[in-house]
Amino acid sequence: REVYGMARQAKRFIEAGEGKPFYLHVGYGDPHRAAEGFANKDYPNVKRTRFDPSKVTVPSYLPDNAATRGEVAEYYEASNRLDQGVGMMLDVLRQTGQLENTLVMFISDNGMPFPNAKTNCYDAGMHLPMIVRNPSQSRRGLVSEAMVSWVDIAPTFLEWAGAKGPSYPLQGRSLLPVLEQENPPGWDEEYFSHTFHEITMYYPTRGIRTRRYKYMRNLFPELEFPHASDLWGSATWQSLLKEGESAKLGGRAVGQYLHRKGEELYDITVDPDELNNLAQSARHAGILAELRKKVHAWRAETKDPWM
Repeated sequence: REVYGMARQAKRFIEAGEGKPFYLHVGYGDPHRAAEGFANKDYPNVKRTRFDPSKVTVPSYLPDNAATRGEVAEYYEASNRLDQGVGMMLDVLRQTGQLENTLVMFISDNGMPFPNAKTNCYDAGMHLPMIVRNPSQSRRGLVSEAMVSWVDIAPTFLEWAGAKGPSYPLQGRSLLPVLEQENPPGWDEEYFSHTFHEITMYYPTRGIRTRRYKYMRNLFPELEFPHASDLWGSATWQSLLKEGESAKLGGRAVGQYLHRKGEELYDITVDPDELNNLAQSARHAGILAELRKKVHAWRAETKDPWM
């Protein structure tokens, strides 16, 4: 949460390098939950920005109640603090003369720390922000529709640095060739994998996301879907537990959220909240078989130990 202190530490690190090439990975605590919620309070050199729970926008995949609104407002404040911290880090690059020769990438490691999002393979947990600032890029300010994965990060940085990669093949590919293209060909699907979050949170899933469909293979659907400790303790989830498994987490019943099918198939174009599982739909049997085959081949290629 001490975003100003992190920026000062980064400046010391860069200056100690005396102009040598560097890689700096900055992992912010914001907007993660902490033992005391989102740890919102006054911090040095940060303008505290509060949000009115009655005026926040509650995502459609969450219940719109007082508990959720209060937590969403807290989350927005922590996100605002993070945003100020990113600005401080860019200022450090300017102050050290490194802004125009440094590739800057901003990403999130998971969706909002709320049920239905973080730790889930639904889009609310996987469709994440990525902002790239490439100082040598001629076209700026564009939004690319390329579907990318975080396995593409290492190849991107390796190419930017002109560095040799490991002896084994990397799964991803460099983003540098497509950063100036809104709709680059060949970037229309991504595979994904989840095994656990905390060590006790075991729920292995493998799948694929295309422009239109999401296919998930839950390897042990007999398990109840587990919670990270911060999500379990959240006011949002606790408000639902009081109502029971018929309570609605967005449009999905809590019981459906906890007890999932072995296969899930969603048409994202008409069902963005992934509520209507088409895995048993005769009309979608063809696309189910196609995506199932692709995921199986990908698992074999990547030597998935759960094969």
